Amino acid sequence: MERRALIQWLVATAGLECLDSLAPSDLLALGRDVHRRAAARTARRALSPHAERTVTAAAERILPATDTPGATDAGVSAFIDKMLADWHTPAERERFLAGLPDLDARSRARTSRDFADGAAPDQIAVLTALDTEVTALRASQGDAAANQHWFAMLKYLTVYGYCTSEAGMRTLGLHPRPGRYDGCAPIAALNHGRPS
Repeated sequence: MERRALIQWLVATAGLECLDSLAPSDLLALGRDVHRRAAARTARRALSPHAERTVTAAAERILPATDTPGATDAGVSAFIDKMLADWHTPAERERFLAGLPDLDARSRARTSRDFADGAAPDQIAVLTALDTEVTALRASQGDAAANQHWFAMLKYLTVYGYCTSEAGMRTLGLHPRPGRYDGCAPIAALNHGRPS
């Protein structure tokens, strides 16, 4: 996937009021900056230790490590904590945090274990059921309603965090990010032979 298409997808599926107005290049720059700042912090501000374990396990099932890095390798849980603490409104943050116990409840109903302690197939089954619910909500009530669901937020932040991390960008072939280039070509060559 090309960087432009990826970032446009992120903007289109954001569902987050604070990110809707950002241009694709700004959204990418924000993600990279959040990763840099999140890596510098060791203490979490929005996620409790249990919530962080749950988010880490869920994000790793959404984007698992294979022959390429997964969500854990990309530092997605630290990214999500930073986004929740600094970018989301208090209402968005509370909606997200209030939804996380649903993962444990569904997992305990299935296996008598918290989500983070479950086996991968059981975790995937729980996440698949939630994804199906969000998809049905999107079909019946539209994108705005679906994007308000806490699981849609988790999935979005996982993908956004992964795609703007160095590990994710390398995997997607987007790193190193091209920067400014000042060539030494004569001005005539830049004007395609036309006099300036």
